This record gives sequence, C-alpha cells and structure tokens, in this order.
Amino acid sequence: MAEELLDIVDENNKLIGQSAPRSQIHAEGIWHRTVHIYLFRKIKDQLEFLVHLRSTSKDLYPNCWDTRFGGHIKAGYEIEAGAKSELKEEIGLNIDNYELLLGQWVKLNDYPNCEFTKNYFLEYPGSVSDLKFNDGEVQEVGWMDIEEIKKSMTKDSQNWAASLSGFVEISNFLLNKLNI
Repeated sequence: MAEELLDIVDENNKLIGQSAPRSQIHAEGIWHRTVHIYLFRKIKDQLEFLVHLRSTSKDLYPNCWDTRFGGHIKAGYEIEAGAKSELKEEIGLNIDNYELLLGQWVKLNDYPNCEFTKNYFLEYPGSVSDLKFNDGEVQEVGWMDIEEIKKSMTKDSQNWAASLSGFVEISNFLLNKLNI
C-alpha cells in the first residue's frame, strides 16, 4: 500500500501547491493539516463525548484514550471532505445526514510535528453498536461526561492522547457554541 500524501501549507496555513509523503512531512517538520472531530451527545443538562482507546499500533499515543476522531487531511482533499473521510474510515460513520459544527483552527508548532488542525463537532444520537471499527485504530469506545474526562485526565494524564488544558478549551468552546 502506498504511503499517503499530504498537502503542504506554509506557516500561515496557506496551501503552497505541493505535497509530500506523511513520513517525510513528520521527519522534516513540514507544515500540514489535520482534522479532529469530537462526537458528543446531550444527556439532560450535560454533554458527553465519545472517547476511544487508541490501538497499540498507533505511532502517536498508542494505547491511550482520546476524545476525538480524525487524522491527516490527504492531498487534494478539502477540509470538510477530509473530516467525513476520516469518520468513515475510523468508525464507519457516513455523516452526510448529520451536520458538522465548525470549530476553530489550532496551530501546533511542536517540531517536527508542525500542523494546523481544524476542529469539528458532531452531535451523534445513534448507538455505539452502530459504529464499525474496521481499520484497527480503535480498541474500545464509550461515552464520558466532561467532568469524568477532566478527572481522568488530571489523575492519569499519561493515559490520554490530549492534554487537560486542550480538552478544557475544546469543551468550553462547544458549551459556548451550544449556549449551555
């Protein structure tokens, strides 16, 4: 299987008309784009996020819990198309019937991982049993409310792919967007 190509962007997130293999992008600290999609549901007056345990074979944060799905935007893909593709690949969810809520862009300058991440949110009313985990990237999934996630991240930060401060920023953004 050929290695995926990623579009290269400049330090201001503008496409420069070139692409490179993912391994080269990461080895050389080349700017690129990723997408994160946070699945949530409302239970009474609280929000829950669908969290998942990453595969032991992942190159970043293996065997860690994560609050988001997503990945690298493949060369030639528009951002939203990349988000839809990632959800289809990772959890078998075709989201044409759902509305993606726009989140913010986040710039991560952590050489050699230099990326711009577009965040999206998806209210998912379906059952976890309706999702398909065929690509080997996800070991386990479950719903957790915001406070449970914060407590777990505080107690066992090494078991999470994201930071507590990053999750607080994301959850606050969504709460404000939903006027909760």
